[in-house]
Amino acid sequence: MSLSPETLLMRQAAAETRRRPWESIWQDCYDHVLNGTPGSGGPALYDATAPDAAEQLAASLLAELTPPWSRWFGLAPSRGLADGPDGSAAAAALEEAAETLQGHLDRSNFAVEMHQAFLDLVVAGTGVLLVEEAPAGAASALRFTAVPLREAVLEEGPSGRLDIVYRSVMLDASAILARYPGAALPPVLTVPDEDGASPRRMRVVEAVWPERSGSGFLAVLDHDGQPVPLASGRFLDSPFIAFRWMKVPGEVYGRGPVMKALPDIRTANKVAWFAVCGPFLRLKSTA
Repeated sequence: MSLSPETLLMRQAAAETRRRPWESIWQDCYDHVLNGTPGSGGPALYDATAPDAAEQLAASLLAELTPPWSRWFGLAPSRGLADGPDGSAAAAALEEAAETLQGHLDRSNFAVEMHQAFLDLVVAGTGVLLVEEAPAGAASALRFTAVPLREAVLEEGPSGRLDIVYRSVMLDASAILARYPGAALPPVLTVPDEDGASPRRMRVVEAVWPERSGSGFLAVLDHDGQPVPLASGRFLDSPFIAFRWMKVPGEVYGRGPVMKALPDIRTANKVAWFAVCGPFLRLKSTA
């Protein structure tokens, strides 16, 4: 698979169209579990059982799978190397590398972003984590970002994994140049506003897809439907880690516990609403 700037936007739009039927059920799940976002327009919540349970489950996943207070991974030489004369030296070198990696994880924002990705996994059934190299001089060499599902469009690659990722974000000129140094931007983005208005933001689409010896990468600016290349390259491994709670055959996105329990969550919220508002309604009807 190879993408040009033009085909990237077309494939991203097609994948987004296939994702659209999921968006309403995702929004319903978020409204009943993570309500309170300004302007969300979701239903008022009268029962906190589901929000508490979702948060506790995400925290439990973090504690059980990637606990911040202990090392949850290990590096070891292959059996052939371990049984050879250099096995001890290789094991010591890998142990030192694991300790170094753990130190970078401890000093990074991994725990915060991983918890948010687990929360997406619990609520919507799919989580996406982006791993990047931190700027020079930072406390850690790694920087993590929990990518919201509204920004990520996913496809399964030949292996059946979620290794084709399109990420769409709105950025202004300064943010684009900080992320893609040397990129040639349209004049409309670089000319300063005379009226002091906020800098204009435009849609940037990043794509990562599997190739024979790694992953291809391409980022383009969507300038009124015309793609403007910003950066391209290759990764040995994809910087996006996408994971699902449960997968139904033939579907790309996962199904999480909140989606399964949504009818019960709605019922509990209605019962709580009647418990809170019912006496006032009866009082009004008898007045």
